[in-house]
Amino acid sequence: MNHLPEWIREKTEPVPEGRYLIGVSGGADSIALLHLFAESPDLSGKTIAAVHVNHGLRGDESDQDEAFVRDICAEMLIPLHVYRIDLNGRHDENAAREARFACFRECMKATGTDTLVLGHHADDLAETFLMRLIRGAGTEGLSCMPPDDTSSGIRIIRPLLSLTRDNIRAALHEAGIPWREDSSNQDPSYLRNNIRMNILPRLEALNPGAASRIARTSRIISADNEALDSFSDQFMQQFSGARWIRWKELSDLPEGLQRRILRKWWRQNTPRRQEHELNAEQTEELTGLVRKGRGQVNLPGGLHAVKGKQAIHLTGIPGNRFQPEPFPEKTTVYGNIRLEITGSAGNPGNGKTEQEVPISFFSGCMVRTLEPGDWIMPFGMIGKKKLPDYLADRGIDLPWREEIPLICRDNEVLIAAGVGTGRIPAWNEACKNIRIRWSGEMPWAL
Repeated sequence: MNHLPEWIREKTEPVPEGRYLIGVSGGADSIALLHLFAESPDLSGKTIAAVHVNHGLRGDESDQDEAFVRDICAEMLIPLHVYRIDLNGRHDENAAREARFACFRECMKATGTDTLVLGHHADDLAETFLMRLIRGAGTEGLSCMPPDDTSSGIRIIRPLLSLTRDNIRAALHEAGIPWREDSSNQDPSYLRNNIRMNILPRLEALNPGAASRIARTSRIISADNEALDSFSDQFMQQFSGARWIRWKELSDLPEGLQRRILRKWWRQNTPRRQEHELNAEQTEELTGLVRKGRGQVNLPGGLHAVKGKQAIHLTGIPGNRFQPEPFPEKTTVYGNIRLEITGSAGNPGNGKTEQEVPISFFSGCMVRTLEPGDWIMPFGMIGKKKLPDYLADRGIDLPWREEIPLICRDNEVLIAAGVGTGRIPAWNEACKNIRIRWSGEMPWAL
């Protein structure tokens, strides 16, 4: 078996500990990667396996690639796992990538490997950077291909990122190691190919080494992106799992951070994120809500972002409503809110989250959320008021109004959790009282 020259090893990224699955297409980069791992003395006794995905897009040529990879892995005594897939007529790069990564994930699970190794190099990084730049990506999009990456939910390492395409081919030529050429890489109708064949050569003519410098710029942006992500993650901890986010706190931040945080907030509320990712225009409209007095933005998946007095809300997602229940005899949980019932503490409470009343007062009452016809006689006021009007007067954002736990007798609301009370008896120390206390997720609490 021919061996790679030593100089190429000195230029590769450090390889961490792991059980490796190497993606091998048969092209120069993946063949160099296979040799790099197979020949490394540092990997003796480690788990190494290879995976090849035959997309079937080039007929006999695809089958010849597969046969070539089978032969070279057999010669190296490296276990190979081959997947044949059908893209159902889709020939775009994203479809192929998604299908390929689905195979990678399945293979990692089947082989017990924990690290996927890919042969991306500096030219790949530069091409991806330019593709995303042309499409108007921000710092997040321009931060592409880190050498050690866990952002997709699996660990991916890319040891060849410091090498150019020419470096890799020169090393293979020097060692007399063959590889396969993909004829589709010469089709300029694909944006990546057009950039590689036409744009990068012009940039290299203007400034030799342009691809490596673009790759370096991407790595610098990646480091900045990590710092911004760290701040955004800390900010988002207070809104973890929430379908709302307080715009006043966002408004104190630079617009770039607002944009990043709102994208994170969107993603945590959309499990099918790949299908419903925000585009640049939608991100700008969503960020614009922070500055507007009122407004609504239509978003993917039939959802809407609505700005209220206190927060920006995602609507179209099922809320925290619950089935009506009789007033309980003991502490009970309603969704994310806890109603605690204890003995008297010797004071009337604050009237919003804590209240003391005679033990018999809640007989026949229900705990539920807003229903048509509900009204309240606010404590300290004369006359009754429709509950939606009362909540609006109190500055409660519309999406929250249907989630507030209410203690009611028919349509009369006696207590609105975290908001206020209606017609309840004046506190009397001489009575046998119980104390109710609301706690949990009540962002509307005044």
